[in-house]
Amino acid sequence: MNRLFKHFDPDLIRIYRYLLPHKWRIALGAVFMAGAASMSSLTATLLGKLTDLGFYQQEPWVIAGAPAALIGVTLLFGFCTVASSWIMAKVSQAVLITLRTELYDRIMSWPAERYQNNPTGAICSKFVNEANVALSGATSSLIVLIRDSLQIVALLCLLFWQNWKLTLVAFVVGPLIVITLKVIAKRIRKIVKKSQETVGFMLSRVQEAYEAQRVVKVTGSYAFEEARFEKVNKTIRRTALDRTKMESLATPITQMITMLGIAFVVGVALYEAQAGLLTIGEFITFLAALLLLKPALQHLTGLNGTFASIATAARSLFEVLDAEREVDNGTVEIERAKGEIVFDNVFLTYPGQNEPSLRGINLTIHPGEHVALVGPSGSGKTSFVNLVPRFWEPTYGEIRLDGVPLKDIKLESLRRQIAIVSQDIFLFDDTIRANIAYGLPNATEEDIARAVKAAALDEFVATLPDGLNTRVGEGGSLLSGGQKQRVSIARAVLKNAPILILDEATSALDSKNEALVKEALDRLTKGRTCITVAHRFSTIEDVDRIVAMQKGEIVEEGTKAVLLEKNGLYAKLFRLQSQDRQTAQIEGV
Repeated sequence: MNRLFKHFDPDLIRIYRYLLPHKWRIALGAVFMAGAASMSSLTATLLGKLTDLGFYQQEPWVIAGAPAALIGVTLLFGFCTVASSWIMAKVSQAVLITLRTELYDRIMSWPAERYQNNPTGAICSKFVNEANVALSGATSSLIVLIRDSLQIVALLCLLFWQNWKLTLVAFVVGPLIVITLKVIAKRIRKIVKKSQETVGFMLSRVQEAYEAQRVVKVTGSYAFEEARFEKVNKTIRRTALDRTKMESLATPITQMITMLGIAFVVGVALYEAQAGLLTIGEFITFLAALLLLKPALQHLTGLNGTFASIATAARSLFEVLDAEREVDNGTVEIERAKGEIVFDNVFLTYPGQNEPSLRGINLTIHPGEHVALVGPSGSGKTSFVNLVPRFWEPTYGEIRLDGVPLKDIKLESLRRQIAIVSQDIFLFDDTIRANIAYGLPNATEEDIARAVKAAALDEFVATLPDGLNTRVGEGGSLLSGGQKQRVSIARAVLKNAPILILDEATSALDSKNEALVKEALDRLTKGRTCITVAHRFSTIEDVDRIVAMQKGEIVEEGTKAVLLEKNGLYAKLFRLQSQDRQTAQIEGV
């Protein structure tokens, strides 16, 4: 058995294994396929017998019986074909659901770096294109393998029983067909792989341009985007034409070789007929069986291209399914953290980078303390906060929560202790209520109402005809920046986590919305360990401690007054921001 399968693509074998749990359904389908296959040899036999009975023996019942018999056989063939196709379609859809579920589960458990290295369009393509190609191809090829193999066996038995000499003559050309199609299939596999990769890239390009449509419009980059898309489109067209050309070659070459075989068969048949060794009915049976054999053989030989498509699609799927998950070796379960966070000589170097983004970070954040991180762009602030929920793992050093190393805490338990409000708010295309209660299906209406009030969202919700049942649109597109931010704050309030991370939560807001959001944040931060990545210093007037960062290092820390007096990095940034604000006010006047 191992010798048999070692020549097959391992990804091809693996995708077929997904069908094994449905073996009884497949077996039932095979019964109907066998029924459909037997109809072919029965049709050929009927044609010969009815010809001799009608033309030579001139049986009167044949006039009505022949059409009725042929129609009956055709109806049985149709019934068996439809039944087998329906059963296999159910198998295909069941397996497709299983496969997509596994894909979704694996993607959602990826470590952070994988999301950066895989474009959204390419991932979406795996759910639609690759999954459909792999599963529909696997089931359709299985139908061909079973039905047409049985049909070939039945017809071959009939051919050898009918006239073994003619059969041997006919199959002299068989090896030539196989060799020819093998060469063509090898080329097709390469083309199919390139085609699928290009389609995934096209989807990524379309999504990117769609999401960046404002940038495209403002910069007037229509021609540039069209040129980029046209380049991808031309590649798709070229690979499609190459595939069509190679697949088209298979048909005329096969027909040419087949007709050569038929020419020899007809010659031998005519010789035997003139010698009285063959009746016209027997020849019609033989010829009908031979002609019915041809499409079955073509279907089987055409599986080379199908297998190539399946293997390529399967390989793309298994790249996702075999990707490593987030490392979670934690064993400690935390009910509710006190909130002490300790960074002990922490370094972080992102994959593919030589220079660390964080260098020797040593910092203790006490339970209930509000700490603000400030510094120029690229100073390591976001990297710092991304380590707390373990979106990234430290390259060196250790982070502890209430004295327990983060790596020893179960991921689910750790992240249950943390709520995040960032500048990049993502809202689901659902209602305001659903977005606030996301991840907390047991939240009561009273809990949601309190969260809405705490987030200063109640007045806005009251103006909406559908209230909390108002849909927010894709990505929250029907809400303003301030409204989205307050929905996010309400979500954090409802979660009631002991640790809060605010990642430049007001950086994109105007002064009016900033005031509303700041009021909501002030309520949210009370009684919690809070880490704020500050863009506007006006939002961190009341924090317990300010930590200034530069080039991945902590350069100073203390209260606002202490740092201003020290006249270091914070004081410099504070003065620059004050000047910018004054300039903006003057220009506004």
